[in-house]
Amino acid sequence: MSSPAQVAATLREQILALTRAPGAPLREVALAAELECSRRTAREALQELARDGLVTHEPNRGATVRAFTTHDIRDLYRVRRTLEGQGAIACSSAPPELLRAVDAAYTELARSAHAGQDSVAHALADLRFHSSVIALIGSDRLNAFFAQIAVEMTYAIRLILRLEVEAAMPLAEVLRDHARIKDAVLARSPLEAQRAVIEHIEENEPRLLRLVADT
Repeated sequence: MSSPAQVAATLREQILALTRAPGAPLREVALAAELECSRRTAREALQELARDGLVTHEPNRGATVRAFTTHDIRDLYRVRRTLEGQGAIACSSAPPELLRAVDAAYTELARSAHAGQDSVAHALADLRFHSSVIALIGSDRLNAFFAQIAVEMTYAIRLILRLEVEAAMPLAEVLRDHARIKDAVLARSPLEAQRAVIEHIEENEPRLLRLVADT
């Protein structure tokens, strides 16, 4: 019999793959039959996904796949703007191993993009790149805080990647902003790195806000 963690992992993968659309119902009885588990297991899995920020519970409606509101997007991007902006500034004094981690994260991001731009793997690589920029601050507590919203941020990134694919955005353009951030960080140019981070965020936030407003 599947455990709650296994059921949650399956549903998490489906939600991040966008095969379960934002706002789609997640009924315990149907999930138990589909995933061959008990209703209690399905319920506990949904509770875990709610903690991840992927599922919401509403009175008289039950559980649904998280559908971001404009407030959610603004809040998430406020966090990114603050943490990644400070990470960019910290590149001037960060230890060499953290700069190498940013470089390695960009290499992984480029590889995953070439392998499949519209994929969960690409979204996870994208998140790891931005996490590596935040890590330049050198704060274990800030790293832990960002890790707490990592799944939610991956979901937002997946929506952005889907928009880029639907708009037939060239891969070089998709990677351009990240390369600019990486290059500025490796050059230990804090103002350029911060500028690149903020411009990247301010380019993507309105796209998600429009998507949320249209759904």
